Amino acid sequence: MRRALLAAALAASILSPGPAAAQDEKRAETIDGLVRIVGAQAGIVLYCRKFYTVDDAVAEGLSRTVRKALDETLGHRKAQTAIAEEGRRVAQTIAEVGAEQWCADQRDILNTDGVRVFLD
Repeated sequence: MRRALLAAALAASILSPGPAAAQDEKRAETIDGLVRIVGAQAGIVLYCRKFYTVDDAVAEGLSRTVRKALDETLGHRKAQTAIAEEGRRVAQTIAEVGAEQWCADQRDILNTDGVRVFLD
């Protein structure tokens, strides 16, 4: 249910009417945020298990919901390209700050937002 509400809210924010320039900027920000969600979930699944317990169902559900919204908004090919670029950016960030620190930061962010990807 929560994922369905998230998808509906994301679609509404991407497609809402308004002045063209403001709508284009909001759409770009929303798409960037969605892409970052997918990248963060991939990083969490790949790197954070050795530090924390990860709820695979929540991580996978969140990623799947966001990927679907991106596919519908950008088209599959553009969505995949954006996700791949974000994956490279996340990997570079993790390499720079270290997996333990990056995972701790992600855990803090998600716990603050009330998203229970991390179980401990």
